[in-house]
Amino acid sequence: MMNRSTIVLPFILCLLGTPLLQADEPAEVDSNRFQQARSRTFLAFDSQTEWTWSKPYFFMQLADPQYGMFTGNQGLDREKVLVEQAVEHINRLQPKFVIVCGDLTNATPNQARYEAQVTQYQQDFSLIDSKIPLVCVCGNHDVGNRPNAESIARYTHHFGDDYFSFWVGGVFHVVLNSSLLKDPSDTPERLQQQQAWLERQLQHPRVKDAKHIFVFLHHPLFLEQEDEPDQYFNIPLERRTPLIALLKEAHVRAIFAGHYHRNAYGRAGEMEMITTGPVGRPLGKDPSGLRIVQVQETSIEHNYHTLDTVPAAIE
Repeated sequence: MMNRSTIVLPFILCLLGTPLLQADEPAEVDSNRFQQARSRTFLAFDSQTEWTWSKPYFFMQLADPQYGMFTGNQGLDREKVLVEQAVEHINRLQPKFVIVCGDLTNATPNQARYEAQVTQYQQDFSLIDSKIPLVCVCGNHDVGNRPNAESIARYTHHFGDDYFSFWVGGVFHVVLNSSLLKDPSDTPERLQQQQAWLERQLQHPRVKDAKHIFVFLHHPLFLEQEDEPDQYFNIPLERRTPLIALLKEAHVRAIFAGHYHRNAYGRAGEMEMITTGPVGRPLGKDPSGLRIVQVQETSIEHNYHTLDTVPAAIE
């Protein structure tokens, strides 16, 4: 039986002219969609059926929506408009999956506006067709420049595991927490755990038969040269060099990153290092956009498109 306050409160709110639901209020967020990265895998894809090559496919990579960056955390409108454009393209093209390579928000987990930015991100990205899996990667704004147990826990509460792997059509995909590689000083044991896990993944007998191996993270390992000097936008050589050696040995085909807020490209032997410009605020000459990656059995093709030049269809 309803108590008196249950009946009276909505009545009072209506009298005050405050509707219980705004007409333009976003639909309820499907929180399960943002919790697909669990137990170090991505539940939207069944590894048992995705181990083998089936046919060519394409996916779309976004980076740095970074809600709040345009206004220093004072507003989210400009990011919202750009993401809405991207979502329209995604729903029209119907990729195999979409992956967002970090800095989902501008505020970090210990800042006051973090939760509001997470809410806006989830509301906007929930508008992607439910048949298209959405993969989220953590960036330095998502777990902090020096991640710790608490900041990672805040991220995983909203978005699932910070590192994991999954199969799609005979291709093996690895997602890493690159903030641990950038500065592990507050939680060195977590970097060790990720490293041990990565080595086990790459040494698995089935992975050796993958048509391609792709790695996704937020920070580029390097921008143009694998031995370039340390700087803000790459991973320090101390951890970069042995990681590149490991990835080369495993025959990783390509690494996809964001963080730079513009495009960059380099190679380490046959392995491509692909840095994608932002769907949010640009910091260079590359306008806001996204990357389309077409995967063939023996090759890949990838192109960055501004939000105004995304093709009408993918052959």
